[in-house]
Amino acid sequence: MSATSTKPTILIVPGSFSAVSLYDTLISALHALSYPAIVSDLPSASRLPPAPAASMADDAAHFHGLAESLADEGRDIVILTHSYGGIPGTEAAKGLAKADREAEGKKGGVIRLVYLTSIVPPVGGSQISVMGPLSEVINIEGDYMTIDPSVIGPASFSDLPPDVAIEWAKKFTSHSLPSFSGELTYPAYRHIPTSFIFCERDLILSPDIQRATIAFLESERGGEGTVDVVKLDAGHCPGVSMPQETAAAIVKAIGVGA
Repeated sequence: MSATSTKPTILIVPGSFSAVSLYDTLISALHALSYPAIVSDLPSASRLPPAPAASMADDAAHFHGLAESLADEGRDIVILTHSYGGIPGTEAAKGLAKADREAEGKKGGVIRLVYLTSIVPPVGGSQISVMGPLSEVINIEGDYMTIDPSVIGPASFSDLPPDVAIEWAKKFTSHSLPSFSGELTYPAYRHIPTSFIFCERDLILSPDIQRATIAFLESERGGEGTVDVVKLDAGHCPGVSMPQETAAAIVKAIGVGA
């Protein structure tokens, strides 16, 4: 058996407005560490009008299906979420915890949630309830949102030179407006080991928001120290700005022997 096959598969749930190409360098860095890793488009970030805008539930169902297929192959899975992806990624884990599947006589399952500077609400919460009203830099046309790369780039990629940040931001897609109101129904973080990667220079999810999220997760999991926290001196998209360091942080967040 190869080294890669003994390690969990990392399933990446992207952030809002994010094309999968934004995660290519991170996936390459994880592969270099012998971790299988895959990413897939969020329906909410890959549909275009006149198609109906996808909901958060659509995103969750998509990633639930991917995770279930991997589990049915007997694989252990780490769900790695980024930003908005924390909501559908949490929802997607329903019924897929490895312990629950083992109790049903099934192999494989989700062994850990890793939140990379992610939005994680309580049950009944949503992107809007956590982050508040939409920023004025978001352009809304019907049920779809777009953002000007020259505005969002220096914020999303604050640890890159502004001109480079804007070029990366040109990869951002349109995103479903209804998805930001989609409410979490399943608190997977109560039932599955949980880690959080804290990005110290994030201008989108500020350090204060991240600290509050970690405190919330600990309260849900039984107290201080129940969430494994790994810190990165990075902005909001460390998989782009520092892929090797981010991959190493993810491996640390998964834990020794995972």
